[in-house]
Amino acid sequence: MDLAAGAAGTVAGLLLHGKAKLVRTDKQGGGGGGGLGAAVLNAAASAVGLGAGDDDDEMTFMFNPTEYHISQGVNFNSPDRRATGGPALLAEYLGTRSMTVTMQLFFDDFASAKGDVTPKISKLLKWQQPQNEDGKPPPLVKFQWGNKQLENFKGMITELGINYTVFAKDGTPLQAKVDLTIVGADDVKKGGNPTSHAIDMRRVHTVVEGETIASVAFDELGDPNYWRAIADVNDIDDPLRVRPGAALVIPSAADAARMA
Repeated sequence: MDLAAGAAGTVAGLLLHGKAKLVRTDKQGGGGGGGLGAAVLNAAASAVGLGAGDDDDEMTFMFNPTEYHISQGVNFNSPDRRATGGPALLAEYLGTRSMTVTMQLFFDDFASAKGDVTPKISKLLKWQQPQNEDGKPPPLVKFQWGNKQLENFKGMITELGINYTVFAKDGTPLQAKVDLTIVGADDVKKGGNPTSHAIDMRRVHTVVEGETIASVAFDELGDPNYWRAIADVNDIDDPLRVRPGAALVIPSAADAARMA
């Protein structure tokens, strides 16, 4: 190995050590230059938090999160003893809800000559959009920062709350706090025959108090008659047993129309 290249690799490794990031699991590559100079430049940029060396399909955080929250629950039905007049019945397990990871990120480009945090924020917003004109779902992402529990976790960015806090004289945002939610989507399948359940899943809807599958179908797809498609996709035999907190995968309107 060339001595200079080896030294550059060592410097890059030290500067990049311990940085948390999001990476698309369908990573295509791109961005980032090559060669010795680029390796040092990209490493230095990431070290000061700008992430200038990031590929298009990854996001190195300016600062590691101070904390993040993992949640996972189960759905179950507790039969009402009063309705049957008989002895209490055991609760019926209806499945495990997707794991959810939430965190707050801090972005700061105040010290740069031409500071601007919006490129980072724009990348996150882009990862919530369809990937092409045919409505291919947003990419799945992985959170990489040491936790073995999240080693195989991947999901969609379902919520972004962006709060710009410091601005340049011309109004360019220099600092921002971002509340990020990723919902696990390991079981989401794309393409294929709707009858096999391998359909184009668009998003996940969490049921709230007072909602039914029909009302969810109306709110998400514009037609309450699409409740059958939602029930089929989620393997729900009895739509009356869907409880608040349940995570329902919502098919595309086109697939729902074929399945209704």
